[in-house]
Amino acid sequence: FDRERIYERVWGLDGDGNSDTIMEHIRKIRAKFAAHTLHNYIETVWGCGYRWNA
Repeated sequence: FDRERIYERVWGLDGDGNSDTIMEHIRKIRAKFAAHTLHNYIETVWGCGYRWNA
């Protein structure tokens, strides 16, 4: 998912939101997963966005 799509789906707003907001939330979600598992579920796809890695 690209940042604009995440912004639209999560907040229901135009995709022109601050990408720093998305990056900060992704960082916090990753930290919560890291506390319970070594697996990296959220993968950064450079130039595209993020991918769920099951």
